[in-house]
Amino acid sequence: MKKMMSFILLIAFGLGISVAHAQNYNSAPEVASTLWAINKAEIETSKMAKDKTISQPILQFSTKMFTEHQNAQKELEKILKENNISKISSADARTFRSEARKAMRTMKKLQGIAFDRTYMDYQISSHKKALEIINGYILPRVQNPALKKLYTSNEAEY
Repeated sequence: MKKMMSFILLIAFGLGISVAHAQNYNSAPEVASTLWAINKAEIETSKMAKDKTISQPILQFSTKMFTEHQNAQKELEKILKENNISKISSADARTFRSEARKAMRTMKKLQGIAFDRTYMDYQISSHKKALEIINGYILPRVQNPALKKLYTSNEAEY
């Protein structure tokens, strides 16, 4: 499964993307909002895939994504509570939520291989964007050590 994830992330990096980020990622609430939205989008789309896919590898992958992002969300929630950080809406958080809703509307109408292909295309593009935001904008700027540590240690898994 790690090989599958590595392959997907390798493809994602190869596609390249340019994203404009206007938010202040020194602000813990904006970081929290963006990270929360990333995890929430992955949880929701992967739950749908777990329920709809007919492919065993896609089922395994979606189950893994669901579990990993649910765990990351719980860790994030704990850090926010311990550090008294509230989430405030960020442009990236709104974009992730919007793109996840759009993908889910499309996936809801699909079945079989069309569903699986659309789900995996979404996974590639959403992980690519998430990694770009986390590695390129959040980690170099975030001031809160707990938030920085959480996503620096999770990055090593991928």
